[in-house]
Amino acid sequence: MMASLSSLAQAPMIVPSQITVAGVKLKINNEAKKEIEETLDLLTRSQYHFQLKADRSNLYMHFVEKVLKEEGIPEDFKYLAIQEGEFIADAVSTSNAVGFWQFKKASAQELGLRIDNVVDERKHIIASTIGATKYLKRSNFVFDNWILSMQSYLQGLTGTQRTVTDKLYGAKTMNITGKSHWYIKKFIAHKLAFQDFVGEGRKHPEVRLNEFEGKGRTLRQVSQDVKVDYDELKRFNKWLNQSKIPEDKSYMVIYPTKGEQRPIAQRQVTKKPETKPQKKTNTQIDNVKREIPKAIQAGNLFRPLEGNVGLYPSITGNLKNAYASGQIKMNGIPAIRARANESVQTLSNRTGVSVQRLVKFNDLGNNRLKSDAYYYLKNKKAKGKVHYHVVQSTETLWSIAQDYGIRLKKLRQKNRMAKDENLKIGRVLWLRFIRPQTIPIEYSNVLVERAEVSAEDRLITEVTLSSTLENKIEKPKPVEMPLKEEIEVFVQPIVTKPLVETALDTIIVHLVKPKETYFAISRIYNVEIDDILEWNQLSILDGLEVNQEIKLLVPKAQAKRIGLEETLHEVQVGETLWSISKLYDVAIEDIKKWNRKETNNLSPGEQLIILKRP
Repeated sequence: MMASLSSLAQAPMIVPSQITVAGVKLKINNEAKKEIEETLDLLTRSQYHFQLKADRSNLYMHFVEKVLKEEGIPEDFKYLAIQEGEFIADAVSTSNAVGFWQFKKASAQELGLRIDNVVDERKHIIASTIGATKYLKRSNFVFDNWILSMQSYLQGLTGTQRTVTDKLYGAKTMNITGKSHWYIKKFIAHKLAFQDFVGEGRKHPEVRLNEFEGKGRTLRQVSQDVKVDYDELKRFNKWLNQSKIPEDKSYMVIYPTKGEQRPIAQRQVTKKPETKPQKKTNTQIDNVKREIPKAIQAGNLFRPLEGNVGLYPSITGNLKNAYASGQIKMNGIPAIRARANESVQTLSNRTGVSVQRLVKFNDLGNNRLKSDAYYYLKNKKAKGKVHYHVVQSTETLWSIAQDYGIRLKKLRQKNRMAKDENLKIGRVLWLRFIRPQTIPIEYSNVLVERAEVSAEDRLITEVTLSSTLENKIEKPKPVEMPLKEEIEVFVQPIVTKPLVETALDTIIVHLVKPKETYFAISRIYNVEIDDILEWNQLSILDGLEVNQEIKLLVPKAQAKRIGLEETLHEVQVGETLWSISKLYDVAIEDIKKWNRKETNNLSPGEQLIILKRP
């Protein structure tokens, strides 16, 4: 299976000058091409990991294609699912977005997805895809442009409206330039990378995911019906938090089949003439196992992180003598590798570069060196060779500046950052140009590293290993495994708190404001969307009308919010919670409560809810 992409490294992908995406003709200039090529390189550099992601996508893609077609969404959006959740059912991001389409809880609930102690539909491939199509259709009703609707999937409707011109509404042709939103260019790279390897007719030849109506049944009953191991069924249905499937609507249970079916694979491989299989010796079996990646044998699969993966820093020269001066360059700048327990003074003695210059060249605020790390012997550059970097866990602004060979001061300037500003995981850093004031700080989806192999990768590993060994080693007789007795778990949905006043809680009436959503109301009063719907006997599909009365049960201390007007304040460079509290004449603790902030840290571009009397 892993051989199907063998031609990838020999035929580099070319970014065209023009491409049609979701019915919109995109004209790509040279600057944008360079950015897209950078992302393509990250996606395809490892043939093994690219193949793994393609196989994982093909497990689920027929579900996605079917929903997109039924809901009238352009088929190109199937590549957005790869870009968002990488087709891992229980993927979680550093911002607590979950599942195939990476929904946060409130956003998912507003789209009608059920999330409680019984079910989390963000982890269900069909339910979550339907949720994504609802969002995209709602957004496209405003823009009449699927590209802008795609951009709003990251920025939100109002966020995209602030950053695009009215002339793009309804446009069927767009120019993609260096100034175009990075999320769109990232999508173009995903489409170019996967369009020949993922989609209808391109399934993993040894395995397929199927659906089975489970409404009102237990997972144990479904396991017996579809003849799939109960444990495996649980792994592929993590949307179900118990064993009993709800009866209120249709719920498709996803189950794998492994066997001899041979659908069209990614690429046609010329078959060798069949020869009579010969029994392999132990030595030959060991040789076969060595041909299979160690990650597969151990089942310890991992996915490549998005961002700086092996490309930067670029170390060139005589790497064997990296500890000696004049032997290597890092990002084209003379550099050297520090020895164990080395100080700036000893490095200065070895290189002939003064301590002051070493400190300046490497932005060494504390003058400490890391053993075996690389350090510059001449000045770093004023800008990076690539346009953006997505901050990963454990990274610091200093380490990123070193990796890309950018002066730390310039990196801060390009991102309008204060010296003491915290760096958050997922933040999109600008490396070549200064982020315009009109573009707020943005965060890309960064999936949390997994402690265990995903159900999808486990399945692909099993069938790939089995298929590889099956073709080269005499197939052993199946071993009968004893059935395990398992306890099925049944829980009741958490009951909504009744709309009744108590010693601590009181009922208030909120009047809906123009463009206000369930999510906005839930955020203001710190209540769940499900509770709002239950208290007012509403459906998420009903929508809200201006001046509609919404009853809410809130702590008495929050009742004073009724009648307050909501303002969105965008944090500027140098602003603090104290200065903002004085600007609006409100308490710092109230600002933190309204925005669910645990600390006083602010980021330029961050938007804060401010509530005031009109």
